[in-house]
Amino acid sequence: MLVLTGRALGMLKKLELEGTVSDLDRFADKSLVADYAVESIASLVREGLIVGSGGRVDPLGKTTRAEAAVFLYRIYNLN
Repeated sequence: MLVLTGRALGMLKKLELEGTVSDLDRFADKSLVADYAVESIASLVREGLIVGSGGRVDPLGKTTRAEAAVFLYRIYNLN
């Protein structure tokens, strides 16, 4: 979900900041992020669309309805 969203927002020129692996340094589970997903997830983190929970980004977890709603709200309010 995050990779597809990151790529779509990038194509639409909605993401102003390009993420790097260092943007994920604050997350304890950053090593669980797949190599192909690092740039997309880092861009979403850098843009403030993803903030994580409890110091984790939980890339292998399932998204709850509440998390999806917050994510969509943040995208909707993106400049």
